[in-house]
Amino acid sequence: MWITVDKHSSIPMFRQVYLSLRSRILSGELTAGLKLPSTRELASQLVVSRNIILEAYELLLAEGFIVSRSGSGTYVAEGAVMPQALSPPMSSPEASGSPFPAGSQTKAAGTGSEIISFKTGMPDLDLFPRKAWGDLLRNASRDAANSSLGYGDPAGEPRLRSVLSGYLAHTRGVTARPEQLVITSGAVQAIQLAARLLLTSGDEALVEDPTNAELKTILSSTGATVRTLPVDDSGLVTSSLPKQRPPKLIYVTPSHQFPLGGILPIQRRIELIRYARETGSWIIEDDYDSEFRYDGAPVHSLQSLAPEKVFYIGTFSKVMFPALRIGYVVLPLPFIEDFVRLKRLSDYQTPGLTQLSLAQFIEQKGLYSHIYKMKKVYRRRRDMLLESLERHFGGRFRICGRAAGLHLTAEFSFPLPENLPEFFEQEGVYAAILRGNRLVLGYGHLDEGKIREGVQRIKSAIERG
Repeated sequence: MWITVDKHSSIPMFRQVYLSLRSRILSGELTAGLKLPSTRELASQLVVSRNIILEAYELLLAEGFIVSRSGSGTYVAEGAVMPQALSPPMSSPEASGSPFPAGSQTKAAGTGSEIISFKTGMPDLDLFPRKAWGDLLRNASRDAANSSLGYGDPAGEPRLRSVLSGYLAHTRGVTARPEQLVITSGAVQAIQLAARLLLTSGDEALVEDPTNAELKTILSSTGATVRTLPVDDSGLVTSSLPKQRPPKLIYVTPSHQFPLGGILPIQRRIELIRYARETGSWIIEDDYDSEFRYDGAPVHSLQSLAPEKVFYIGTFSKVMFPALRIGYVVLPLPFIEDFVRLKRLSDYQTPGLTQLSLAQFIEQKGLYSHIYKMKKVYRRRRDMLLESLERHFGGRFRICGRAAGLHLTAEFSFPLPENLPEFFEQEGVYAAILRGNRLVLGYGHLDEGKIREGVQRIKSAIERG
């Protein structure tokens, strides 16, 4: 396969194999239908553990680059070649020089019990390393230069932007120099500012359906018309992109569609990028919680394929805690100056000492260690939720989006009661309800006992109908 593995590189060996195969598939060097070596054979060729090849293949499979045929082997998938005119600029994940290695407490109506809330987007705050974080905040307050205590750069502390550039390159394949990064007060501000920059009255924006209702409010506040496109188990249905009146902006969650959880395969990513380039549309990629992927490594960002067309937005609210209020956006080069101007007019800057503490948290590998620990915790909780649903509902449901994030969606094969929100309140439980007999169940903040009890209450609420 002509793959080289550097065992002394800061990039994990499985990702080196993945990146090499991914690049050669995108370029067309490895053609559709080509049979790849078995994991055992390739591991022997490269003199590495078979687990390294398995992890690389699993990530390529999740992103749609390869297909597995039972009893036959692994093959390069159809439609995974990036036309040369669409190819992203080559970059090295090590170019940045980063040191980073590769329930609601209210009471249920009419009862004395606490409501068990399967709300989405909440990490477990009890398990965050508060003492270590407090030490970093104290050190930043004591050691920061006077310039960091004054009015700083609205784009963010240079130290954090540099460290974050390397972190995103290693973990998400994001192509960005530090000056392309702007630190924001959470992901919502990043989306708001990007919308103000890109949209004016009379423009059109496309969003996924279903999606976060607040997102539509943010985009429509610019005077733009917001339209929806359907999603399926693989994310945005790109074949539905409008042929007439192309939008100015397309908002997507390709690594973990919210709320259904699909991963947008490479074939649709290429189609979306081609569409954006041909129509002049811009893409907002909201990468809100894809660090937590349980069946293999996190998938690569859409931005890595088209850095000049994608506004890549992320947040630390899920991997750390929401009150931190630090998000970020990676900008196409022509938009940096105007975006920073809008940030300055919005709130001037995100608190500098918090940024310095976060930079040190990443430099000292604290963030990496916390994510590694929490992935194990959240995977156990996900498995408990799946087990509890199976116990109470048997085969009368299917699961969407189990592979990543802090929530999953259960689609039931029977009608849910019309008064289910009222029944939920009576039983002391909460879950978001989607059309099509679906419940969105966030589990990150719930321990296993509450998950078991919560699913029992959901069953009791449904039986009331």
